[in-house]
Amino acid sequence: MTMNGRDGGDVSGRRASVYAGLALALGLGVAAASGHGVAWADSGGEGARGAAVSHSDPGTDTGGSAGPGRSPASSAPSDPAKPNSVAGSARTHWGGSSTDGSHRAKAITTHPDGSEDTSGAGIDSTSSEAVAKLSSAETASTAPLISTAAVHNPVVVKTSRGGVHRAAAASSGHAASPPGSLHTSEQAPPVRSMRAQTPPSESPIATHTAAAATIATPAADTLVSPAARAAAVTTTPQTPTPLSPIARILAVPAHIVNRLLGLVGVTTAAGTPASAVNPGPVVDLVYAVFRRLENLAGLDSPPAAQPVPIGQTFTGSLTTPTPTVAQFQNASTAEYVLGGVPGGLTPFTTADGRQMTSTNILTGEAAKVWVTPQKQIIIAYQGTTGGTNLLFDPLIVVSQFFTDLQGIFTNTTPAAFHDSLRFARQVQAEAAQQGYEPDAVFVTGHSLGGWEAEYVAQHTGMGGIGFESLGLSSTVPGNGGDSLFVNTSTYGDPAGYTSTDLPGLQPFTPYVAGGGSKPHYGSIVLLGDPSVQIPLINAAASWGPNIIADLIFGAIVVADVTFYHLPGVQAHSLGVNPDPGVVLWLDVDSGPVHTGYGDLTIPEFLQATSAAGILVKP
Repeated sequence: MTMNGRDGGDVSGRRASVYAGLALALGLGVAAASGHGVAWADSGGEGARGAAVSHSDPGTDTGGSAGPGRSPASSAPSDPAKPNSVAGSARTHWGGSSTDGSHRAKAITTHPDGSEDTSGAGIDSTSSEAVAKLSSAETASTAPLISTAAVHNPVVVKTSRGGVHRAAAASSGHAASPPGSLHTSEQAPPVRSMRAQTPPSESPIATHTAAAATIATPAADTLVSPAARAAAVTTTPQTPTPLSPIARILAVPAHIVNRLLGLVGVTTAAGTPASAVNPGPVVDLVYAVFRRLENLAGLDSPPAAQPVPIGQTFTGSLTTPTPTVAQFQNASTAEYVLGGVPGGLTPFTTADGRQMTSTNILTGEAAKVWVTPQKQIIIAYQGTTGGTNLLFDPLIVVSQFFTDLQGIFTNTTPAAFHDSLRFARQVQAEAAQQGYEPDAVFVTGHSLGGWEAEYVAQHTGMGGIGFESLGLSSTVPGNGGDSLFVNTSTYGDPAGYTSTDLPGLQPFTPYVAGGGSKPHYGSIVLLGDPSVQIPLINAAASWGPNIIADLIFGAIVVADVTFYHLPGVQAHSLGVNPDPGVVLWLDVDSGPVHTGYGDLTIPEFLQATSAAGILVKP
C-alpha cells in the first residue's frame, strides 16, 4: 500500500488541520488514551551496546541535548594475548585486598620480564583516590581503563560470576570508555543472544524468509581489566528501605481518592470489593452500534492484500532472570492509577525513605520505580493523561499531548524522552549504590510510557516490556531484535502500528520490510483478533483527497483506541489479573487469551510467543 502519492499540495493544509484534530481527540478522549512520541539520537552517541545510533532528521534537535560527548581511545595494545599490555615497558596496576574487610589495594608493578613488585602503598579501593590512582597508573602505559572525564555516577562492573562491583567516581563529566574498558552506568550492558528465523509454516505471521542473525555476547569479564576488578567492591542488593513517615503521610490523599474511585468502578485492586457500578454493558452496546455503522459503510469488507511482517523465532537462553510479564503489566498500569501500587511490588527508596520518582510538568515525563520480591528494579513510565493522576496533576496532560504531537508529526526528540533517559541513569546509579547488578534494572510503560521505556532501552540496553509503544525514529543495527526488550501491539489499536515495521492501520509511516526509518526497538508480540482491524485498514487506505473519508478514518481511530488500546486489553490477552486496573469496563476483549503468560520471564515470554507464531522481527 503506497501512501506517498496522497500528500499533494492541494490537501496539505487541510490534512494538517485534520492531523491536529485527530491528535487532539486521541490525547483527550479517555483517561488512559494513546501516547505517541518519536525520538532520534546522535549517531555514535548513546546507542545500545555501543552501536551507532542513526536518525531520520540530522538537523536541529528541538527536544534537548541528545547526550554527553564521548572521548576516543588513546592507544591500542601491542600484545593481542595481553590486551592491556605495552611491549617493553613496566606496567603498574592496583590489586590485592585485605581479609579484614578494609578492601585496601596495593600498587603492583609488572616488569617486561614478568616479575612483579608489590611494595607499593595500599589505598582504600572504595575511595575516589583508588579510582584516580588506578586511572593514572593505567593511562601511563595504555589506553585509559576509566575515561579521563569519569562519569558522575558510581562505576558499575559486572563479573562473569554475577557479582556487582562499584567504585566511587570523583568527576562530574561524561565520557565513554574505550573497548575493553570499565563498563559504566553510562554504557549499555551486554545484550543476550537471540536468533531471528522464519516461523513455522502454520504460523499466522508471514512465512517470509528472515535471515538468521545471532549476535555473540562477550564474556562479562572481558569488559574490565584485572586491575579494575581489584579496585572494586563486591556488594549484594539491599532490602528496600520502608517509606518514611513523611512520605506515607504525603501519599494519604492519593490513596483516599483512589479508594473512592474504586467504589465507582474507575479503578480496581486485588483484595478490595468489586464495584456495584459497571458501565460495561453500555459500552458494549455503543461498540456494537459503531461496528454496525462500519458494516453499513462497507468498511468490514475484505481489504486489499496487506504486507505481512517478518516472524521471529527465539533460540536464546531461558535462564536469564527478569521480572514477569504480570509484574511489568501491573507496574505500567499503576502509572495510570492515582495512589496505585503494583501487586506484590514495593517502592524503590533512597536512604531517606522516599520512593524514587520523576515528574516534569513542562515535558510530560513522569515515572516511578518499584522493586520485585526477587530484588529486581522496574522503572515504570507514565502514559498520556496519567489516567486518574490528572485529578491531582491536570497540567501535565497538556505537555504530554504536545509530546505526542511532536513525536508523531516531526522527527525531533521530545524533551520527555531525554528526561526519561536521565532518570534511568539516576536509578542505575542509586541501584549500584545499593548493591544491585547493572542488569537488574528494567523499564516498562504503556503507550507514551512504553515509548519512553523503549527509547531508554535502546540507549542503555535495559530489558523490559513496552505495552502498545510506537516505532522510534532513532535506530541501531538490528533494531534490538536480539535484546531483552519486547513490545506488544494489539490488533485494532492504531498506536503500536504507527511504525514502519507493522503494516496496515495508518497511512503516516508505510510499512518497510526489515524495519524502515521508524521501527520499534525490540521484538513485537501481536495480540488479539486480526479481523478487528479490517475497518481501520480500509479507512486508512482511503485517507487523502476526500475530507469525508479522512473524517471517517479519524472517527475509527478514536473509537479503536478506546476499545483496543487501554491496559486492560493487554492484561486480558496475556492472562494477567490486573492489580491495579483502570476503567476495565471500557476495554473490548478480542482474540485468544494466552493463559499463563503472566507468570513468564522475558526470555520465556519470547519463547512462548515465537512458538505461538505471534512474535515479529522489528
